[in-house]
Amino acid sequence: MVQMQQDQNNIIKEVLNCSVEAFKAIVPLELTVGQPKLLNGSFHHHAIGVFIGITGDLPGRIILDGPEEAFARLGEKMFGMPIEGEMVESFAGEVVNMVAGNMGMTLSAKGIKIDITPPTIIVGDSKISGFKQAIELPLSFQDAGDYRLVLNIEKGA
Repeated sequence: MVQMQQDQNNIIKEVLNCSVEAFKAIVPLELTVGQPKLLNGSFHHHAIGVFIGITGDLPGRIILDGPEEAFARLGEKMFGMPIEGEMVESFAGEVVNMVAGNMGMTLSAKGIKIDITPPTIIVGDSKISGFKQAIELPLSFQDAGDYRLVLNIEKGA
């Protein structure tokens, strides 16, 4: 039992580290990473949230949550032109999908097996619950706003 928990903790650490490295590889802006925080029970999402399911060695979801204005600025910085309206939501889904794909390849090279689902984009206020635990990691991109990356671990994992 102790070994299983240690293995899961190692996988969680690798998923978070590989996610941060994937953001650094894909987003050409300086990234500041805050201190991780454990979430239990539920959390609230208030803007744009991109959910990508994870199956395999660590079933759960990776979620990037941030204000619409921040995603719009991030898109403008990455593509050199303003994005607005539904294009912001589409951009958010695509950038998180690229990060999750990059993360999955890096984890695979380390012997951790995961698959990812296509992104689901949630806009507006919602309460997220029904998970065993979640780890929140604050992210801030220079000139493109503040976000939070949440690794949500399924019950039974």
